[in-house]
Amino acid sequence: MTIDFSAWLDDNTAIEDASRAALAWRRIQDKPTSVTFERPNGTSVGAQTVRVELSEFARDANSPAGAQTVRQAIVFGVRNHPDGSVADTDVKSGYTFILNNKEYRVADVVETLGEVQARAEVVS
Repeated sequence: MTIDFSAWLDDNTAIEDASRAALAWRRIQDKPTSVTFERPNGTSVGAQTVRVELSEFARDANSPAGAQTVRQAIVFGVRNHPDGSVADTDVKSGYTFILNNKEYRVADVVETLGEVQARAEVVS
C-alpha cells in the first residue's frame, strides 16, 4: 500500500466540532464517571457524566500544617455534541468534586474542538 502524502497535505478540510464531540463522547463512554461539580459559592452544578483519568504521579507540598501529597486528575468532558441530549460539560476553574472520598479542585480548564479538559488536584 502506498500513501499519497501530497494528497494528504493538500487536504484542507477543517475538523468539524460535532465529529470531535462525538469521538470525545465515545471515549467518555468507555470509562464513564458521574461527578457533581460544586461552584466556589457552594451551589451544585448537578451530576454530569465525564471521564476521569487519575495521575500516578504525586508531588510533595509543604505547608505550615506539614508535608502533604498533591495528586492530579484530568477530567474529560464534551461540548457542542450533535445529539442535543448530550449536554455540554459545565466545569470551570475553582469548581470542586468528590471522587473516591477525596475532594478535587479544578485548577484550570482547556476547551478544544468538541471537548473540555480540566486539570484537577487533590491534597492528601
